[in-house]
Amino acid sequence: MKSVLYLIRRRPGIPADESMDMALVSGVFEQRTAVLFLDDGVYQLLGLAERQSSVKALPTYDIDDLYVAADSLIARQLSLEDIDLPVREASAEAIQGLFAAHDVILTD
Repeated sequence: MKSVLYLIRRRPGIPADESMDMALVSGVFEQRTAVLFLDDGVYQLLGLAERQSSVKALPTYDIDDLYVAADSLIARQLSLEDIDLPVREASAEAIQGLFAAHDVILTD
């Protein structure tokens, strides 16, 4: 089965929510799935306790490979402590490795 990497680049809203829903479907079908939050997509990881978001459901669907771009955090003056889910910080080099390690890459 192919592995899929979802790139979430947008703030919470319809386009990003649709990508999150597709990631959940991948999890339902037990497809190896990872999610990388970058650019304004890092805002998806903030304030999850106060809002409805399919991001919160990712671990429930066994999607535990969650990454956040280090450069995107720095550019927005955020840190891992600001994030409400267990994610791994990914350098530009690590992101290239993620791209190489997955068969399919989808973005919002």
